[in-house]
Amino acid sequence: MKRAPIISKSSPSSVAATPATAPAAPMVDSLITRVGPMAKGNTIVLPVCGRDVKFTLETVPAGQVDLTTRVWAGNERVQEFLTEDALDDLIPSFLLNGQQTPAFGRQVKEGIEVADGSRRRMTAILTSSDYRVLVGDLNDEQMDALCKLGNDYRPTSAYERGKRYALRLEKDFANNISALADAEGISRKIITRCVNTSRLPRDVISLFSHPGELSARAGEQLYRASEGKKALLAEKTQALLTGRKNGLLYDADEIIQELIAALTKDTSPARVPAEKKQFGPGATAQYKGNKVLFTLDRTKVPEALIDELEELLTRLLP
Repeated sequence: MKRAPIISKSSPSSVAATPATAPAAPMVDSLITRVGPMAKGNTIVLPVCGRDVKFTLETVPAGQVDLTTRVWAGNERVQEFLTEDALDDLIPSFLLNGQQTPAFGRQVKEGIEVADGSRRRMTAILTSSDYRVLVGDLNDEQMDALCKLGNDYRPTSAYERGKRYALRLEKDFANNISALADAEGISRKIITRCVNTSRLPRDVISLFSHPGELSARAGEQLYRASEGKKALLAEKTQALLTGRKNGLLYDADEIIQELIAALTKDTSPARVPAEKKQFGPGATAQYKGNKVLFTLDRTKVPEALIDELEELLTRLLP
């Protein structure tokens, strides 16, 4: 990986890392083969945000990961969406060889707080595997940097990024999208699409194997289509969830198409055609809803019959 520190391939108890031209947090791929030989208690020094940090490799025993570790609150990845389907790229290797790449975190009163490695953490929980974490003295800025590098390796979804953008807009940029776009180095359109995607109900996002299956473009389309139709969106979402529980399989495109179709179909009442009756030459009645329209052709209907009808109608006069 570019800008990764150079790490000795030997496995002494303390390893010094020489940073590349631009100090950077360790990148995931560069550690897969180089940190593997490290054992619990071994240390390594790596630059994070321009400051060398001494990390100690800790191994959390299987069965204790959920109790003794937690994910840092600044990590934008939504943990409830880390299901077996969402982690199908990690689970097989964990079951076969265990965790190959350590996570990064810091020691807190409650245990280990994880910056980069929430997906590996959940995989360890699901597979009852040991969880390997490089623990260092990290401040919030460094924790945030490690989170972002980890998320660059396995990008977060438009929904998750939208949650972060919405929070930053409100707290740091006074809802100025242009200022946030400059700070993030992306376009206003991307930010708007992600924020709109993040406004969708979580049940909608849970329809997908993982949130990344819903793009910002499709997410915004769904959000726009659902405006004023929240109940309809909820109804269709529950129908799809029920279908999945009953064994039906939907790919991402099918889910999006089903929701859009349900939200954009014509919901106005169907027009009931008028009913007509012919009573004879020149005499018809048209029935539409609560109204009846009589049509009499005076050239074909006897005047005496018209007079009788008028006499009957006069009974309605007050």
